Amino acid sequence: MKRNTNTQQVNLTTGKRGRPALSDAQRQRMRNDIAQATLRLFQDEGYRTISMRRIAREVGCSPMTLYQYYGSKLDILHTLWNAVFEELFSGLAGLDIQAQPPRKQLEMLATAYASYWVDNPEHYRLVYMTEGVSQSDVSVFIDDPDLMTRYQVFADVFGIVCADAFPPAVVAQKLDTLLCFLQGIIHNRVTISGYSWPDLNEMVGLALHGVLDA
Repeated sequence: MKRNTNTQQVNLTTGKRGRPALSDAQRQRMRNDIAQATLRLFQDEGYRTISMRRIAREVGCSPMTLYQYYGSKLDILHTLWNAVFEELFSGLAGLDIQAQPPRKQLEMLATAYASYWVDNPEHYRLVYMTEGVSQSDVSVFIDDPDLMTRYQVFADVFGIVCADAFPPAVVAQKLDTLLCFLQGIIHNRVTISGYSWPDLNEMVGLALHGVLDA
């Protein structure tokens, strides 16, 4: 009798033949593969022009299979953004700042934050300069409590630095202003990289001075 070499397995619940279910690790590897392939497409061809069908071709799967892992290309973009912020804030968490006075801690955090984006301009462009993303698309990501929790590291240290000098409402305004200063420094250094900017540490120091000592 000829042996059946069919690699499909019978589902013991339904009795139907089909591919064996993927493990969680296999599904995560597939999600990672899709995200990396999509990142290359976004960088080479732009977010606006890429479709889910185009991504499926790049990955080597059917669109139906792709939708089993991601609901839309925006879903993939959010995953890529999450990966960038995970790397950024993991680096900030690893800073050895505890022995420093609060103001020095804040300076180290702000400098490391700015340095990350300046040293990784492709990450900055992916998060802040992707064309074809609407404000509502961004708001869904920005309003994510997990992302806001990550920025709490700035609020905690900033609150200690300013606790005895300003009322809470002013402290909140000054923190928002500092983050805007940092983003402006980062944006200009990334997008006008050919200009001879001052030392990054000095620019961050001046931003801190302007916010804290005004």
